[in-house]
Amino acid sequence: MFITYASMADNLAKAMSNQTLWTNIVKTVVFIALGFFFTKKKLLPDATGKVLTKFVMAVALPCLAFCSFMKGFTVNEGVGAIVNFILGFVFYILFIFIGKLLFIWVKDKNKREILPVLFAFGSTTFFSYPLVSSIYGSVAGNYFNIMNVAYRVFLYSYAYLVVSGIKLGKKNRAEEVADQGEQKGADIKGILKRVFLNPILIATFAGLILWVLQAIPGVNFITLDPYSGKELATPVAFWRFDVTLPWFYQAANTLGGIASTIILFAIGCTLGGGSVKAAATDKYAWIWTAIKVVVAPAIVLLILFGVEAIAKASGHPEIITLETVQSSVFTWLAPAATVAVGYCINFDREKEMASHISLIGTFGSVIGVVIWVILLVVVEASGFFPALVG
Repeated sequence: MFITYASMADNLAKAMSNQTLWTNIVKTVVFIALGFFFTKKKLLPDATGKVLTKFVMAVALPCLAFCSFMKGFTVNEGVGAIVNFILGFVFYILFIFIGKLLFIWVKDKNKREILPVLFAFGSTTFFSYPLVSSIYGSVAGNYFNIMNVAYRVFLYSYAYLVVSGIKLGKKNRAEEVADQGEQKGADIKGILKRVFLNPILIATFAGLILWVLQAIPGVNFITLDPYSGKELATPVAFWRFDVTLPWFYQAANTLGGIASTIILFAIGCTLGGGSVKAAATDKYAWIWTAIKVVVAPAIVLLILFGVEAIAKASGHPEIITLETVQSSVFTWLAPAATVAVGYCINFDREKEMASHISLIGTFGSVIGVVIWVILLVVVEASGFFPALVG
């Protein structure tokens, strides 16, 4: 049954009094504000945000992704993983077409081609994933990563081809850029490397495989406490490193745990290093941000409501879990993907507009996080979507 006005008001009241909610909001605002302040006051080198981001992408986030799978396997979570994998491809294909429709009114052809790409591909790894994991826990974080497989496939293939202007069998814009020495060209092999050799994706698949393997009968082993030498009460597979190699797990988990703090600080550095004045006069940046922060998450939420409503009506409830809703909304709440903006700069395709969208969009997404976290608490309190955790 859908939420009534009375229940919505009650759920909103519960949300506004939720201490965890406000703790996460304050942490988000404070860490971003610190990065912004230190950068604006020139107390940090200009490249601080980029350096921090590289460390997080190469070390902290892979550790976070891998460690989040170090827990017991459940059938419900296994089904949820499959659902989110499929949803990822469905949503990205859908949003590629939705983006084209939303920006069909733009007269400039270049802008009309670039805006949908920036709309469909947000900064999920850099912006959303640490927030999802820290606010909603490892299950939502795992679902986020599984859904993100589709993101990487399309970002390094479809988005690249659109922005570069590559058209099979024709002398195209990408070749002209290559003639000028601005790019080395790309082929299928190169694209596949970028998709599947990403450290975060490798860590996600490694953790996912080890987690699923626990479902095989007979893989659980009695392990010894490394300190006392006594048998542990609960048998686990030997690749449950949180139990069998706790020193390794704790080190990796600590690295993963700092990802959200560093990323929020780096976002502040990025905002502080950009030209806010120039971006503030770009109408496309503001229109894009409004659509991305309000329309995109709302579309996702409505689709998931519809799917779960159909599932309940057909006698198969719990297809869409609360964790799926949380990870999905945050996926499309994110500002423009830094990789997509990088494509625009590299191929000289509306690079000023893309940079402005990245800056204004990040400001908008920070505000959007506060709004949507509150709304998702209301959704959670409604009980419409089943929660695997809590």
